[in-house]
Amino acid sequence: MRAPRVQCPACGRPVALMPTRRSGYGVIHDHKRDRRSLVLCEASMRPLPLSQATAWQDALPGVVPDPPAPTLF
Repeated sequence: MRAPRVQCPACGRPVALMPTRRSGYGVIHDHKRDRRSLVLCEASMRPLPLSQATAWQDALPGVVPDPPAPTLF
């Protein structure tokens, strides 16, 4: 699976956009402003368009992707 990466609008760190049901959008994955903090960044779970993605994370080498689900057509 390839996860697009985007700059967080609140803290500026590169974070992953998780897919949503809405086409062309992703939700910023939960992340913390500080690694040792227990408080999440305010921008966590904010929807953003995939057009703002700056990079795409490649799948790990040696990992076999799941076959596509069968469809009716």
